[in-house]
Amino acid sequence: MKTRNLVRALERHLHENGSDSRLYGEVVRWAGRSGDPELARINAFALAGELRVDRTQLLETFVALTHAGIFDLNWDFHCTECNAVAGTHHHLDQATSENHCPLCDVDFRNDLNQNVEVTFTPSTRYYSLSRRYLEGQAARTVALHKAKRIRLPGLYVRGIDCLHIRAFRELFESETLSLRESLRIGWVCIMFTDIKGSTALYDRLGDTTAYGLVRTHFEILFREVEKHGGVIVKTIGDSVMASFTQAKDAARASLAIQDAFRELNARKALRNEILVKIGIHAGSTIMVNLNNRLDYFGQAVNMAARIQSSADGGEVVISEAIREDRDAIDALKGVVVSLTRR
Repeated sequence: MKTRNLVRALERHLHENGSDSRLYGEVVRWAGRSGDPELARINAFALAGELRVDRTQLLETFVALTHAGIFDLNWDFHCTECNAVAGTHHHLDQATSENHCPLCDVDFRNDLNQNVEVTFTPSTRYYSLSRRYLEGQAARTVALHKAKRIRLPGLYVRGIDCLHIRAFRELFESETLSLRESLRIGWVCIMFTDIKGSTALYDRLGDTTAYGLVRTHFEILFREVEKHGGVIVKTIGDSVMASFTQAKDAARASLAIQDAFRELNARKALRNEILVKIGIHAGSTIMVNLNNRLDYFGQAVNMAARIQSSADGGEVVISEAIREDRDAIDALKGVVVSLTRR
């Protein structure tokens, strides 16, 4: 069996790390019956449907297996003219804002929301794709290009999806872009939060007590953002910047955050000591390397920050872009929300 070494590596990792036995068992069995066509450029979301498992959990599993050295993670850059993969890198610091497609002989701009796909391939230590298969795929791509029939998968892991996986942020914390490069994100939802009157809070309660509350505040924010599919981009003093791939997730997270702080204030018999202001906006940004961490810049980020500054304590303020998202508004039904028109 050609996949014997790959299966053994997967079984050994399962034994040593005590991973989810059912999900891992499905991956091991699938790998054992797979060949070159299945193991080349694995689409984790499509495979999740085939195996009938949660797609986010399966993506996290492949990210963990990449960290363990069993698989390689590929950042595939599709030509925006013909959809062929014009460039592939294993690490973000090799990525560039633009690529060249040799089939079309055109340059194109990359967008983590559109033409950047994340796939996985077994490490050559455990499995090697045959030369015959690779040559056949290259010839097939040329033929499909001539017929203008190259199509992106109906469901695939976009670059932005991978960046919003907790396992990727934790296991590949140092994975970032080159200082000279940036990548466009055509659409992402940005949330900013801040504590109302934090300076007065320290004056009123003293440094030690106030710091304890602020630390609890961060724990609540981190928990609810991650629970609702978001990631923490950075903290700025008492403020938090988070991002989401869907506005409805940001909306639900904002409500859960405010509920958690109301419960905290009531449980500790506080007189609204921790009141959090939240602003949400969505739009295009660029991803950059700032202080060796992935960060976002652009008008959408600035707008989200301004919207948050207009909120009062305990309030969620959303932009017109969020208001126009039906799923986000459905998530906010039954609560009082301030709307800003921008």
